[in-house]
Amino acid sequence: MEIVGIGNALVDVIAYVDESFAPKLGFHNNTVVHLDRSRLDLVLDQLKDPSVTAGGGASNAVRTAAYLGAKACFAGMVGEDEFGARYGEELRASGVEPLLSLSGAQTGVFCALIAPGGGRTLLVAPGAAQDLALEDPPQAIFRKGAIFFAECFLIDDRAFFMDCMRKAKEAGMTRVLDLSNRGIAVANREFLLAMLPDYCDILFANEDEFVALTDLPLREGIELFSQWDLEVVVKRGELGAVWAGGGQALSSPVRAVNPVDDTGAGDAFAGGFLYGRSLGLPAERCLRLGNRVAEEVLSVPGFGVDPERLRAVAAIFC
Repeated sequence: MEIVGIGNALVDVIAYVDESFAPKLGFHNNTVVHLDRSRLDLVLDQLKDPSVTAGGGASNAVRTAAYLGAKACFAGMVGEDEFGARYGEELRASGVEPLLSLSGAQTGVFCALIAPGGGRTLLVAPGAAQDLALEDPPQAIFRKGAIFFAECFLIDDRAFFMDCMRKAKEAGMTRVLDLSNRGIAVANREFLLAMLPDYCDILFANEDEFVALTDLPLREGIELFSQWDLEVVVKRGELGAVWAGGGQALSSPVRAVNPVDDTGAGDAFAGGFLYGRSLGLPAERCLRLGNRVAEEVLSVPGFGVDPERLRAVAAIFC
């Protein structure tokens, strides 16, 4: 089964810095700052040996699935610049078919400044990524029988977002949505709770996002969703993950690890879970595969995971 993703095409730049680096540039440590590329470029120019990889939630998920052996493609928007060209090259090298539109803006960048104690200051310049909704969704992504994976960041333009979900439904695709962000869940709670029963088959969220969406503790939130014919997968970090669907609920623990960087780990979990799902594996096994794949991503900066290691993990579970 093919896995198709659509979302923000962002280049991930991961750098290890001292505690004084961000404050010297006018940023508070351990915050998330949205800024324009011209200001972010001033930061990038001062980084020593950063890890630079293609990123974005949906892109990371489908790349993971492709590494594991799935047929995959990704739709997003990049700029006509060096980062944009690199983005497409990385997708192709991952075995993902790139369906990238071009914008007059610069390619979006997600920069994580990681301090010695593990603190993370995140600088985000969405750039071209946010122009995706200026065009109609590419018709080529709506493929009968495939898994359709969308980021909730697309909800910034509800008309575009719903166009995607409707066309995926009409194409007979398995529709998967990742909540992506707690603020999005809060700001769009009523809208999401109204559309999910008709337009979503599988919902991914971390625990904070899920609780924000339901405005209930985890267990009660899962009970709320049990009235609908959809599956919920809640990522709980060091506590593992929970799956619920069809009146059943399962949990899968994880091993204790010391992460190098958690960028993309939740996305990789989703990609691993969906790869297992595409093979018809039971939910419990999909959870375990997702957890092990995420563990591999936690061991490297950004999304610089070794595909061979992922395939070795897949061989154990599949």
